[in-house]
This record gives sequence, structure tokens and C-alpha cells, in this order.
Amino acid sequence: CNRIVTDRYGMCKPCHENAFQCRQCRNINHENLNGFLCNECGNSKYGVFTYSFTAKPSYTPERIENDEDKRKALATIDKELQNSYKQYNLVAGYKLPLTRLIAHNICE
Repeated sequence: CNRIVTDRYGMCKPCHENAFQCRQCRNINHENLNGFLCNECGNSKYGVFTYSFTAKPSYTPERIENDEDKRKALATIDKELQNSYKQYNLVAGYKLPLTRLIAHNICE
């Protein structure tokens, strides 16, 4: 009923409901009476979680129908793997200078 409950056992005088029970599954978390999430169903009486997903169509790959197509596909995979490894090493090379820069700025 959304009224302030002053009873130490959590009983609401007007509606006779227990203020500590979950509004969705009516479970009472005896370990943490004022818990943010219900330990049984995950419902929250304090907040709402909203999730949204965005998706877009991906490219359609070419069919691999013979050995020549297989060799081309493997060559493309190897080329992209080498490219991603180079990019990873490039980004990893920035880690130490950035760490030193951040540590230097924090010390000042």
C-alpha cells in the first residue's frame, strides 16, 4: 500500500501485509531484510532494470563449394588474423606509456 511501516516486524497496520516481503513472489529475505533485490526471484522494490538490444543484419558470406573456395577462405582468414594480431600489438604497446602517464598524474 506504499505507506511507511513503523512496526519492527514489518507488519503494515492498514493492509496487514508484511513490508519485508517481495511484491512479486512474496518471499521474505531473512538474511537481509532491506535487500535491493529479492533473493528468490530477483525483483526489486527500489529500482527497475531496463535492457535494450540493437541488432543489424550482417553480411552474407560467400558459399564454399569447392577446394578453390576453401583455399581462398583460409587465405582471407589468415590475412585477417595477421591484421588483428598487428592491431593488438599496437594497442598493447600503448599500455605501459599510458599506465606511467596516469600514475604520474595521480602522484601530482
